[in-house]
Amino acid sequence: MRVSILDQTPLKVKGTPELAFNETAQLAKFADQLGYTRYWVAEHHSTDAMGGSSPEVLLGYIAAMTSNMRIGSGGVMLQNYSSYKVAENFKVLSALAPNRVDLGVGRSPGGLPNSTKALQDLQLRDPDTFTDQLRSLQEYLGRVLPVSHPLRGLMTTPRTQFIPELWLLGTSRSSARLAASMGLRYAFAYFSPGQEEQLYSAFREYRRSFVPHEGLHDPYGLAAIRVIAADTDEEAEELAKTSIQFTFYLRKGRVLRMDSPEAWNEADLSLRDKELVDSIKQAHIIGSKQTIQRKVTELQEQYLFDELMALSFIYDLDKRKESFRILHEAVRDL
Repeated sequence: MRVSILDQTPLKVKGTPELAFNETAQLAKFADQLGYTRYWVAEHHSTDAMGGSSPEVLLGYIAAMTSNMRIGSGGVMLQNYSSYKVAENFKVLSALAPNRVDLGVGRSPGGLPNSTKALQDLQLRDPDTFTDQLRSLQEYLGRVLPVSHPLRGLMTTPRTQFIPELWLLGTSRSSARLAASMGLRYAFAYFSPGQEEQLYSAFREYRRSFVPHEGLHDPYGLAAIRVIAADTDEEAEELAKTSIQFTFYLRKGRVLRMDSPEAWNEADLSLRDKELVDSIKQAHIIGSKQTIQRKVTELQEQYLFDELMALSFIYDLDKRKESFRILHEAVRDL
């Protein structure tokens, strides 16, 4: 099975943005050497917990230090931008990293209401126009605009040899249905407990409804899941405390910086909060190489995704690298 990485460039409690981006760069170079399929970076705004506010800029840097794996956005929040400008941004990236660029886009604004207003110059776009924006983006990425297009004759430059691969990100049957109807690759973000039914129904809908399109004749979907790997199950469970703490407070409406495992203590939690923590653990893949293999196999057989994309909030950089090494070894032969 193919295995990839989503990096949200998390900031540490006592770290700086400079440190976070340096770690992202190191991890991307390491993942390229290991043989990962793709490395995506995220878009978040007006938060002190994650650094990736401009994935297209960060990808240009990553492109320069990698050679083999695909690089991409997970994702660009399309409602904030011109589809034409997004297409040109990623064609520039495609010229820098030929046949290696993915353009993942999502419907979410990527931040709180004020950041959305700022990104859209206080002229809030109707979210219902997303489908039209996505279709425009697909057309602008093509070689030539359709005859029926109102801007027929417009060029999207540079006119690269390879076109970025367009992905739709989502968490629902409706997003899966949209991706299928347009012949797009589909990525499901399985980051929170309680999404199991949505994950199952989304991939079922995507495969059932898929309509082939230029460049993609068969459906192709990935599941992005929180993954923590280590030499032993016990060590992985200890490392996972950082990710569990982050997800716990995220469910409570608070986006906090990444903290060390020692900062997390479940003993003082209420019974209800302990139940929430248990459900968060179930939405992670945590364990040794053998445990990872078993859990990934079970999930793939149940949900029928083609590729696993790992999101790994691990405080120590070296241990995060080791987690990626173990995960790659565990999944590559499945």
